[in-house]
Amino acid sequence: MQLPKLTPLQSRFAASLAASLLLLILYLAFSNPHFAYAENADSIIHDDHNHPLILDSFLEDEVQYQDEYDAAIDRARTYEPEFPSMGRSILGRAPAPSTVQLANNMPAVMSIAPDDTQCFIFPKTALDQPPSLVKQALPPYHDEIDTGNAIDDHDMGYTGSELRRRQGSDHILYLTLSVCGQPSSAISNPKGPPPPLELYISQAMNDECPGPNFAGQQGWLTADGGFTNYTNPTSGDSYFTVSAPQAQGFNGNYTYELTASIDAPFTYYEELPGLFFVDSDQNSSFFMTNNLTTSNSSTQQDAWMQSGAPFTMFMHDANDVMITGLLRSYCGLNTSAQIRTMADVEVGMTTIAGSLPKQQYHVKGLNKTTPYHAVMALPSNYTQTGVGMPGGGGVVWQDILMTTKTDPNCQLIYNLSFCDTVNYAVPANPTNNGYASMVELAAFYDNYTSQNFNYFAHSLEQIPCNTTAESQYSLATNCSNCYNAYKQWLCAVTIPRCMDFSSIEPYLQARNVNQSFIDGSPFPVGDPTFSEANKSVMYLNSSRVPRIDQIIQPGPYKELLPCIGLCYGLVQNCPAALGFACPLAGKGQNYSYGYVTNNNLTCNIPGAIWGVNGASGYGPITVSVWIGLSLAIVVSIAGA
Repeated sequence: MQLPKLTPLQSRFAASLAASLLLLILYLAFSNPHFAYAENADSIIHDDHNHPLILDSFLEDEVQYQDEYDAAIDRARTYEPEFPSMGRSILGRAPAPSTVQLANNMPAVMSIAPDDTQCFIFPKTALDQPPSLVKQALPPYHDEIDTGNAIDDHDMGYTGSELRRRQGSDHILYLTLSVCGQPSSAISNPKGPPPPLELYISQAMNDECPGPNFAGQQGWLTADGGFTNYTNPTSGDSYFTVSAPQAQGFNGNYTYELTASIDAPFTYYEELPGLFFVDSDQNSSFFMTNNLTTSNSSTQQDAWMQSGAPFTMFMHDANDVMITGLLRSYCGLNTSAQIRTMADVEVGMTTIAGSLPKQQYHVKGLNKTTPYHAVMALPSNYTQTGVGMPGGGGVVWQDILMTTKTDPNCQLIYNLSFCDTVNYAVPANPTNNGYASMVELAAFYDNYTSQNFNYFAHSLEQIPCNTTAESQYSLATNCSNCYNAYKQWLCAVTIPRCMDFSSIEPYLQARNVNQSFIDGSPFPVGDPTFSEANKSVMYLNSSRVPRIDQIIQPGPYKELLPCIGLCYGLVQNCPAALGFACPLAGKGQNYSYGYVTNNNLTCNIPGAIWGVNGASGYGPITVSVWIGLSLAIVVSIAGA
């Protein structure tokens, strides 16, 4: 069928009518509020891969967009904009009068009474701020190349050494809650700290103040140990409530810091210990980190050695159970820990226990026979600290427990010139003028050991070391290995590791039982160690080195014997012409050397790190990966 021909006027009218209908359809489509809200609300709540169990309520139920929109419209109708010329579609929704608005990397420092709640909002407008460019405070843990590992600078959200904002329509929101103070106990011996604060999170439009009495969708976290954190994508307003539970038997308020960031967590807690306990005496203790880098680059190792010992630490009497409510909070420990300033801590960098950089701590001012919580910490992840700085609120590692010694005749020494791997307690006498201080005592042991080593070095010079391989004394080892093996053995046997005489561990050897206790204590009644027969036994009535009894006069103590492997290593690495031999089992070996039993600390190797608490569950560790992974997270803390 042939279509009728239109006049030029009719053609123009038909084209105009079609264009008008098309514009009307487009107008209705884009001005329909239901369509617009459904499209925007799709990015409000996302799967949380960091807290899949805690925030299940965010993930399982479908959001009722129409109901939320109707409720939002009702609220908007009752709200008068601050600027009459602008509608709410431009200004956005204002927080309720009692709601505190959070700004990026700006902690809200608050006080809250028990059985009270406080509400917060992190507005959508804060998501559009420019990225923070802050240099990392620590040298890298790995080599400065992209290794393809699961944890590296690129995966953790960095370009080079600067923090960068992740790309995409959503932003990552990092929320941290740190408890800085807690109610005090109304009784002298509480069974524990007050109940922890609770944090409620919502991104729903009708939930501006989530909390324990709200029936809608919300996440819920508890600040166990004084800290909790929340990480999740967001593209709109986010709402939070801090709730303080009832605290019967306690007086006062909680104080806390709540911080939102789109750069990195403002504070951080690492669920791995940051310290190894090495040894203690009555009033001090010695700790070390593990390797701070895995790099063999001398430049990178030098950067760590010259980093100025960046890690700090806190200590607190473990008998005070109140501190357990703050052990994961940097501001809490910085406020309440008994040891919280570096005035009581001597720190430095070292390469003992291997060849890679570590940080060491000598903590003074402790009480004898007292258990302590020890916590490694970092004031900031970046070169700047404090308010407004990403990661400026500090990092805390999991605490470890240690106990100081009871007897006064064991004293810590470290940083020796010759026996540089010695960092433990040795037989001492604080009443002996001339050898009472750590410096004087260390010099006594180090100088004597060095003099004896010189005699050996002269003997080794008689061996043709610098010769052809066919003419050397062994094809399996050389004079350098012999030199090192003898030095390690000599330091261990000449500088005994001192333990409390009251200790009943079966692997310890009693020494010097003929002398009196330096504090005037009587000999234990019924202890066979002090029998007349034993007083004539040389390995019981004297120290391993006679000069210790003659000059230091430490009184009775027990020795953690050197490991038999040190003697075997000496025999295996040195020329037979030097005549070295180890005592046989049952013929002197049992009171001269100790053994590694089930990877426990049952014998002494100078410089070895024996585990997190110095006692059980770990063998001697010189290279480990756990703290490295932790540091990779710290150095690259902005990642997901």
